[in-house]
Amino acid sequence: MINLSVSRLTCIVCAALLAGGIVSCKGPGPKVAGADTGTHRGVQVDTVDITEIDSVHDIDDTLSDGAKIFQTVSTKLHAVESDHPGDRTFELDGEAWFIVWHADKKPFIIRTRQLIITIQSPFARLHVDAFASSPGEQADLLEGQLKVTKSYHSSTDNEPETLKSGDMVMINKEIDLMEKETLDSAERKKVEKGFPKPVDTARHS
Repeated sequence: MINLSVSRLTCIVCAALLAGGIVSCKGPGPKVAGADTGTHRGVQVDTVDITEIDSVHDIDDTLSDGAKIFQTVSTKLHAVESDHPGDRTFELDGEAWFIVWHADKKPFIIRTRQLIITIQSPFARLHVDAFASSPGEQADLLEGQLKVTKSYHSSTDNEPETLKSGDMVMINKEIDLMEKETLDSAERKKVEKGFPKPVDTARHS
């Protein structure tokens, strides 16, 4: 698992403690099924290896829209029904890399214990580190545009964040704090390692 957020979230926690801004928000996160193996909901799962990263499952979306998800073996991910039948909605407990096309026409939504991530662009590449057992979560956007909101009601701030290429967002529910920043070159390289091969952005244009 790539750990990009520990040091920054530690600084955020310290700042919040100094400001006396601790807010405790309790509530169940999304219930996620076990790790995918074989075929799940018509999606074939194969195992590939990536240098310096845990083995991941390569999941191809069976809707033939080209969307791909690469997840660590300890990750739990499944598709869920949405209020809008045309949406592609997934619940994530773990770490995954996403390549998505046509989210501007057919919404692609990732739900974690603390975040709701809605991709808004024709093409997007992003990484999400969101283990339910961790107090902090992080989403890194390499290409595209997305909207991020808290998955729970906050007593301090419920405003969404809009991320564009090169942006990242971190959240810590224990102190009820979400912050947007810019990916530096080192962080971007770590995120890029999660994608097994170059992406042809014109393939599904």
